[in-house]
Amino acid sequence: MWHEFVVLCLGHSDSVVELAYNTDYDNGYLLASAGLDGVATLRHGDTGNWITNLTKHTDSVWSVSLSNDAKILASGGADCKVRIWDALLGKQLKKLTHANTVACVDLNPQATRLVTGCIDEKSSLALFDMEQSDKAPLMEFHGHKRGVRDVTFCVDERCILSASYDRTVRMWDCQSGKRTNSIFLPHHVKSMELHHSGNIVTIAYAGGVIFLDPKRLQVLKHRKFPYKVTAASLSPNKDIYVCGNRKGYSYKYDYATDVNMQLFVSEKPSAVLALRFSPDGEVCAIGFADGSVILWRMNQKRSSEDEADVEENESIS
Repeated sequence: MWHEFVVLCLGHSDSVVELAYNTDYDNGYLLASAGLDGVATLRHGDTGNWITNLTKHTDSVWSVSLSNDAKILASGGADCKVRIWDALLGKQLKKLTHANTVACVDLNPQATRLVTGCIDEKSSLALFDMEQSDKAPLMEFHGHKRGVRDVTFCVDERCILSASYDRTVRMWDCQSGKRTNSIFLPHHVKSMELHHSGNIVTIAYAGGVIFLDPKRLQVLKHRKFPYKVTAASLSPNKDIYVCGNRKGYSYKYDYATDVNMQLFVSEKPSAVLALRFSPDGEVCAIGFADGSVILWRMNQKRSSEDEADVEENESIS
């Protein structure tokens, strides 16, 4: 049965559009989720046990990011606010007002810097010093022709990588503020994550998944699929990756061979909107359009029924 190797986490009343783990897990790790119900939720990342709801946003929450030690959480939303939280206490520490919906946020590991992206006519990115975040941004980056969908620090925090609805992924230098590189995609990015190692970026778009070297912005691997991909995540060991689709299927693939190793479908299928591996690689968290979060345990062996399902559903679009 599917519930032998998953944990179902309830709490959101609308779509879960982003998930974030902290990467320092000596004392365990936490999982943050962003919901269109206006709530950011924090849980224990391995068990799914609820810790707190962060409820100051007055509209949909689109993005969440955790510091390495999980002490600080940043959330961005349709209320045009970025809110900085003491994650464990559930206390808002700061509020940054933007001109439009904040679609993406990313904290650097030490939570000393923050980058934000908005869906507005300027398609703006902003870099903040967290010690002086009540002041103007350190730098703003302009160039995307449509709203910014995803953003992440990369190259030892010297650069910022942004993905836009204009179907481009662009690299920005944090010192000069200039664009240093860019790539064009057939469709806009559905999800973008920097691997824990810092040397691979996983990008999901409707037609497939791309793995990039962020230093050179070169394609390391490009896999196309017969279904529309909605999210993707690469495991810490770089040996497997998981892709989701609108039908509610999550596929586990071998990174080296692209062989489909396992398929997961929840009992009540709903579109997969977010995927994220835990820092130890034991769990892949899945966020669904129905507001649920499922923790899929990666160390479970699949049954003969699972194998049959993989073969049957491989061609489903």
